[in-house]
Amino acid sequence: NQHDDPALEKKANDMVRTIAADMRYGFLRVLDAIVDVVWHRIYDGIVCDESGLAKVREAARRGPIVLVPSHKSHVDYLVLSQVFFKNDMMPPHIAAGDNLNFWPVGHIFRRSGAFFIRRSFKGDKLYALVFSAYVRRLLKEGTALEFFIEGGRSRTGKLLPPRMGML
Repeated sequence: NQHDDPALEKKANDMVRTIAADMRYGFLRVLDAIVDVVWHRIYDGIVCDESGLAKVREAARRGPIVLVPSHKSHVDYLVLSQVFFKNDMMPPHIAAGDNLNFWPVGHIFRRSGAFFIRRSFKGDKLYALVFSAYVRRLLKEGTALEFFIEGGRSRTGKLLPPRMGML
């Protein structure tokens, strides 16, 4: 019976540790302060649609929300997370490519809500099952999720065709 296989269980647990976010309020506060400085240097400010944010807040009260912005730059997820944080909402857990899981970036992102995903699950049914179970668990717990339908960042500024894996 494969459900009693300790080696398989260890492998699945190792995969969860590689994937899972470990959001920490202290990291969110530090990241907020850092991106505030950056935004004030490169932009005139961040304008938030307050009525739109109120609709998001109301939707979050009814169940988990899933944000699916385009991924034209790395600014997208930083701004969304900061808007949530500054408006007393828990920032979303964000699907990040496992190519970003390197020291110290991976550590900072993981503590700020990133969970890491392989570019391909092809040929690895256990990884697909573990990843799917992790995402379902986040949704069941009411965690807001954010992922990019293109599967990766556009290097051209144009939208990329959708990849349906996370859906």
